[in-house]
Amino acid sequence: MTDFVHAIEIAPRRGEGQDRGLVLPCEHGVVVALADGAGGTSGGERAAKAVVDRVAATASHAYDWQQLLAELDLQQIGFGQTTAVVLWVTREKIVGASAGDSGAWIVRAEGIEDITSHQHRKPLIGDGAVVTSISYGPLRGGTLLVASDGLLKYAKHDRIAELALGHDLDAAAKALVELVRLPSGQLPDDVSVVLCREV
Repeated sequence: MTDFVHAIEIAPRRGEGQDRGLVLPCEHGVVVALADGAGGTSGGERAAKAVVDRVAATASHAYDWQQLLAELDLQQIGFGQTTAVVLWVTREKIVGASAGDSGAWIVRAEGIEDITSHQHRKPLIGDGAVVTSISYGPLRGGTLLVASDGLLKYAKHDRIAELALGHDLDAAAKALVELVRLPSGQLPDDVSVVLCREV
Protein backbone atom coordinates (compact mmCIF):
# COMPACT_ATOMS: atom_id res chain seq x y z
CA MET A 1 0.00 0.00 0.00
CA THR A 2 1.30 3.43 -0.91
CA ASP A 3 1.98 6.08 1.74
CA PHE A 4 0.63 8.84 -0.52
CA VAL A 5 -2.68 10.12 -1.80
CA HIS A 6 -2.88 11.88 -5.12
CA ALA A 7 -5.15 13.49 -7.69
CA ILE A 8 -4.60 14.11 -11.38
CA GLU A 9 -6.59 16.35 -13.69
CA ILE A 10 -5.89 16.84 -17.40
CA ALA A 11 -8.10 19.29 -19.28
CA PRO A 12 -7.50 19.85 -23.00
CA ARG A 13 -8.11 23.22 -24.58
CA ARG A 14 -9.70 21.40 -27.50
CA GLY A 15 -9.90 17.82 -28.75
CA GLU A 16 -7.64 15.41 -26.88
CA GLY A 17 -5.02 18.07 -26.21
CA GLN A 18 -1.29 17.49 -25.95
CA ASP A 19 -0.79 17.19 -22.18
CA ARG A 20 -0.23 13.74 -20.67
CA GLY A 21 0.32 12.66 -17.09
CA LEU A 22 0.33 9.73 -14.70
CA VAL A 23 0.85 8.76 -11.09
CA LEU A 24 1.93 5.18 -10.40
CA PRO A 25 2.44 3.48 -7.03
CA CYS A 26 5.90 1.94 -6.85
CA GLU A 27 8.35 0.63 -4.30
CA HIS A 28 8.25 2.91 -1.23
CA GLY A 29 6.21 5.64 -2.90
CA VAL A 30 4.86 6.92 -6.20
CA VAL A 31 6.23 7.98 -9.57
CA VAL A 32 4.75 11.14 -11.08
CA ALA A 33 5.16 12.07 -14.73
CA LEU A 34 3.77 15.06 -16.60
CA ALA A 35 4.47 16.07 -20.19
CA ASP A 36 3.14 19.01 -22.20
CA GLY A 37 3.49 18.41 -25.93
CA ALA A 38 4.58 21.51 -27.81
CA GLY A 39 1.69 23.24 -29.54
CA GLY A 40 2.15 24.09 -33.17
CA THR A 41 4.11 20.91 -33.80
CA SER A 42 2.35 17.89 -35.24
CA GLY A 43 4.24 15.51 -32.99
CA GLY A 44 3.67 17.25 -29.65
CA GLU A 45 1.05 14.78 -28.47
CA ARG A 46 3.18 11.86 -29.62
CA ALA A 47 6.24 13.17 -27.77
CA ALA A 48 4.26 13.73 -24.55
CA LYS A 49 2.77 10.24 -24.79
CA ALA A 50 6.25 8.77 -25.34
CA VAL A 51 7.42 10.29 -22.03
CA VAL A 52 4.45 8.95 -20.06
CA ASP A 53 4.61 5.52 -21.71
CA ARG A 54 8.33 5.13 -21.02
CA VAL A 55 7.92 6.16 -17.39
CA ALA A 56 5.03 3.70 -16.98
CA ALA A 57 7.23 0.92 -18.37
CA THR A 58 10.08 1.62 -15.94
CA ALA A 59 8.29 2.85 -12.79
CA SER A 60 8.36 -0.54 -11.07
CA HIS A 61 12.13 -0.40 -10.55
CA ALA A 62 14.69 2.26 -9.70
CA TYR A 63 15.68 4.29 -12.73
CA ASP A 64 17.91 7.20 -13.65
CA TRP A 65 15.20 9.65 -14.72
CA GLN A 66 17.71 12.15 -16.11
CA GLN A 67 19.10 9.44 -18.38
CA LEU A 68 15.60 8.36 -19.40
CA LEU A 69 14.65 11.88 -20.51
CA ALA A 70 17.97 12.32 -22.32
CA GLU A 71 17.34 9.08 -24.22
CA LEU A 72 13.81 10.17 -25.10
CA ASP A 73 15.16 13.50 -26.32
CA LEU A 74 17.39 11.74 -28.84
CA GLN A 75 14.63 9.35 -29.93
CA GLN A 76 12.07 12.12 -30.46
CA ILE A 77 14.26 14.50 -32.50
CA GLY A 78 12.36 15.21 -35.69
CA PHE A 79 9.17 13.56 -34.40
CA GLY A 80 7.82 16.06 -31.88
CA GLN A 81 8.68 18.10 -28.80
CA THR A 82 7.47 18.13 -25.22
CA THR A 83 8.21 19.34 -21.72
CA ALA A 84 8.69 16.69 -19.04
CA VAL A 85 8.74 16.39 -15.27
CA VAL A 86 9.38 12.94 -13.78
CA LEU A 87 9.61 12.44 -10.01
CA TRP A 88 10.00 9.45 -7.69
CA VAL A 89 8.41 10.46 -4.39
CA THR A 90 9.13 8.55 -1.17
CA ARG A 91 8.85 9.36 2.53
CA GLU A 92 12.58 10.16 2.59
CA LYS A 93 13.11 12.13 -0.62
CA ILE A 94 12.00 13.29 -4.05
CA VAL A 95 14.29 12.60 -7.00
CA GLY A 96 13.76 13.01 -10.71
CA ALA A 97 14.44 15.13 -13.76
CA SER A 98 12.81 17.81 -15.89
CA ALA A 99 13.06 19.87 -19.05
CA GLY A 100 10.85 22.65 -20.39
CA ASP A 101 8.42 24.97 -18.63
CA SER A 102 6.18 22.55 -16.76
CA GLY A 103 6.90 22.83 -13.05
CA ALA A 104 6.99 21.04 -9.71
CA TRP A 105 6.38 22.86 -6.44
CA ILE A 106 6.29 21.92 -2.80
CA VAL A 107 3.39 23.90 -1.35
CA ARG A 108 3.08 24.60 2.36
CA ALA A 109 1.09 27.14 4.36
CA GLU A 110 4.23 29.28 4.64
CA GLY A 111 4.86 29.39 0.90
CA ILE A 112 5.95 27.75 -2.35
CA GLU A 113 9.25 26.04 -3.09
CA ASP A 114 9.84 25.53 -6.82
CA ILE A 115 11.98 22.39 -7.14
CA THR A 116 12.22 22.88 -10.92
CA SER A 117 13.46 26.47 -10.72
CA HIS A 118 16.85 25.55 -12.24
CA GLN A 119 15.51 23.63 -15.22
CA HIS A 120 16.09 24.78 -18.81
CA ARG A 121 12.88 25.99 -20.48
CA LYS A 122 14.31 25.49 -23.98
CA PRO A 123 15.10 23.43 -25.93
CA LEU A 124 12.41 20.83 -25.24
CA ILE A 125 12.56 17.03 -25.25
CA GLY A 126 12.85 16.15 -28.93
CA ASP A 127 14.85 19.27 -29.79
CA GLY A 128 18.15 18.75 -27.96
CA ALA A 129 16.91 19.33 -24.40
CA VAL A 130 19.22 20.02 -21.48
CA VAL A 131 17.75 17.71 -18.83
CA THR A 132 18.06 18.90 -15.23
CA SER A 133 18.17 16.50 -12.29
CA ILE A 134 15.96 17.08 -9.25
CA SER A 135 16.83 16.12 -5.69
CA TYR A 136 14.80 17.23 -2.70
CA GLY A 137 14.18 16.09 0.85
CA PRO A 138 10.90 14.70 2.21
CA LEU A 139 7.56 16.46 1.75
CA ARG A 140 7.22 16.94 5.53
CA GLY A 141 3.55 17.82 5.43
CA GLY A 142 3.73 19.72 2.16
CA THR A 143 1.76 19.08 -1.01
CA LEU A 144 3.58 18.28 -4.23
CA LEU A 145 2.09 20.11 -7.20
CA VAL A 146 3.24 19.23 -10.72
CA ALA A 147 1.63 21.25 -13.50
CA SER A 148 1.91 22.38 -17.09
CA ASP A 149 2.28 26.01 -18.05
CA GLY A 150 -1.43 26.03 -18.84
CA LEU A 151 -1.86 26.49 -15.09
CA LEU A 152 1.42 28.07 -13.98
CA LYS A 153 1.46 30.75 -16.70
CA TYR A 154 -2.16 31.85 -16.40
CA ALA A 155 -2.92 31.84 -12.66
CA LYS A 156 -1.57 33.80 -9.71
CA HIS A 157 0.86 31.66 -7.78
CA ASP A 158 -0.55 32.50 -4.35
CA ARG A 159 -4.01 31.41 -5.51
CA ILE A 160 -2.59 28.16 -6.92
CA ALA A 161 -0.95 27.48 -3.56
CA GLU A 162 -4.13 28.24 -1.65
CA LEU A 163 -6.14 25.75 -3.70
CA ALA A 164 -3.39 23.10 -3.68
CA LEU A 165 -3.53 23.01 0.12
CA GLY A 166 -7.21 22.02 0.09
CA HIS A 167 -8.13 18.95 2.14
CA ASP A 168 -9.76 17.09 -0.78
CA LEU A 169 -7.09 16.65 -3.47
CA ASP A 170 -9.55 15.65 -6.20
CA ALA A 171 -11.61 18.78 -5.59
CA ALA A 172 -8.43 20.87 -5.42
CA ALA A 173 -7.16 19.56 -8.78
CA LYS A 174 -10.50 20.35 -10.43
CA ALA A 175 -10.56 23.82 -8.84
CA LEU A 176 -7.07 24.52 -10.19
CA VAL A 177 -8.24 23.83 -13.73
CA GLU A 178 -11.26 26.08 -13.22
CA LEU A 179 -8.95 28.81 -11.93
CA VAL A 180 -7.73 29.51 -15.47
CA ARG A 181 -10.99 28.96 -17.34
CA LEU A 182 -11.97 32.02 -19.39
CA PRO A 183 -15.39 33.73 -19.17
CA SER A 184 -16.20 32.09 -22.52
CA GLY A 185 -15.84 28.69 -20.87
CA GLN A 186 -12.70 27.90 -22.88
CA LEU A 187 -9.23 27.25 -21.49
CA PRO A 188 -6.28 29.39 -22.64
CA ASP A 189 -4.15 26.25 -23.06
CA ASP A 190 -4.17 22.58 -22.17
CA VAL A 191 -4.04 22.33 -18.37
CA SER A 192 -2.63 19.41 -16.44
CA VAL A 193 -2.05 19.16 -12.71
CA VAL A 194 -0.97 16.45 -10.28
CA LEU A 195 -1.28 16.84 -6.53
CA CYS A 196 0.41 14.41 -4.15
CA ARG A 197 0.53 14.31 -0.37
CA GLU A 198 1.86 11.94 2.27
CA VAL A 199 -0.80 10.13 4.28
